[in-house]
Amino acid sequence: MSKLDKLEPKLNILVAYPYLKPNVIQFLKEHESDIRFLLDSGAFTAWKANKTIHLDEYCSFIESLPFKPWRYFTLDVVGDPEGSLRNYNKMLERGLRPIPVFTRGEELSVLEEYYKTSDVVAIGGLVQTPNNKGFVKALMKVIGKRKVHWLGFNRKEFVAHYKPFMCDSSTWASALRFARVDIYDKNGTSYHVGKDDFKTLPQPTIARLLNLYQISFARLADPKQWKNSGTGNYAIEELTCKSWVRYQIDVREKLGTNFFLACASDWQVKLMHRAYQFWRSK
Repeated sequence: MSKLDKLEPKLNILVAYPYLKPNVIQFLKEHESDIRFLLDSGAFTAWKANKTIHLDEYCSFIESLPFKPWRYFTLDVVGDPEGSLRNYNKMLERGLRPIPVFTRGEELSVLEEYYKTSDVVAIGGLVQTPNNKGFVKALMKVIGKRKVHWLGFNRKEFVAHYKPFMCDSSTWASALRFARVDIYDKNGTSYHVGKDDFKTLPQPTIARLLNLYQISFARLADPKQWKNSGTGNYAIEELTCKSWVRYQIDVREKLGTNFFLACASDWQVKLMHRAYQFWRSK
């Protein structure tokens, strides 16, 4: 375990407001000493579901939480930069200190205005949009060494080069949908495997990692273990969470970046926490 994590033993977890059910809140409260919790407004999630999150409702929720989030985002308005700015200013007037969200397509003057009142600005509109890599390159020239959070953008080579203050990912959950997983080794290196790769004995590198991860070949050779149980009981769930948490720790140790894993249920948070405890015991 790195010196940094010995000094600051935190698991970086992001949960969006729509997913913060009482059981999730209770678990986060019980483990606030070792979870660095980042609250997302869930505006994009609500927008996709054709629902609306009201500003007062979101603010009241933050104010009523039984613990203080490490950070939380403003309630942005998808497709309405002016509405996002109004919400941000209203939250400031209310005494809250959210992370503002600068969305691709806005004038750079808006970005500069946000930096006047916040030490970190989140960048939205990066997920599955045309030429997002080129946009990040151009924007980082403007941002420079200032603190930034990339919303949903976490390409390894970009994180390694720019070392953003924060970024997040929900990509880890795709392994549970497609029964394929990247087993993280070190220094940005992962090995992509699926259940068919365990019909025969694994290559020495994979065998070494399974031994490190303390997950048996026999479990992974069982096709039934390559499913999303929704409880965290299957081998692919354990392997996926251990892999992403190990990557998160490595990114923080080597780059100083807070890499957040986006979770949408209590069992996902619990399994990530279990994985973090596993690595901390090493």
